[in-house]
Amino acid sequence: MTAHDRPRMEPGLAPEDYRRLMEYNAGRTSGTLVERCGIEFLDMGYDWFSARMPVEGNLQPAGLFHGGAHVVLAETLGSMHSYLLANGHDVVGVDLNATHLRPIREGWVYGRAEVLHHGRTLISHEVKMTNADGKLLSIVRITNFVLAQRSQG
Repeated sequence: MTAHDRPRMEPGLAPEDYRRLMEYNAGRTSGTLVERCGIEFLDMGYDWFSARMPVEGNLQPAGLFHGGAHVVLAETLGSMHSYLLANGHDVVGVDLNATHLRPIREGWVYGRAEVLHHGRTLISHEVKMTNADGKLLSIVRITNFVLAQRSQG
């Protein structure tokens, strides 16, 4: 699917349109850190986006899921969702804060980004990472800046 075929992100989209947006996002990850870390997109709505990342392959030397991997998952969710909310305008992260609460050694880390603020140029998300039992592992807040659309001239 091309950017031209991508549904416009807006409240009240049909489930089929959200499915198409999920496919579009998945098609943009080849050769990226998303692919390297094994992130799998799960579901999305107008004001949220979820994914998971395997613990295996994303460990720190002490055998725990790497704190930076929490941030990679959170930034992926917040940035990709912001890009869709900005109707395909590029976004860049301008602020990120992570609080790690509980370690994990195996299984999957689940992330859910929820919009805190959606303005014309700034979009902020809170991303909560949990284990398979729903226990909170970390919280990341990320703010993205929407870049101005470049002229084609």
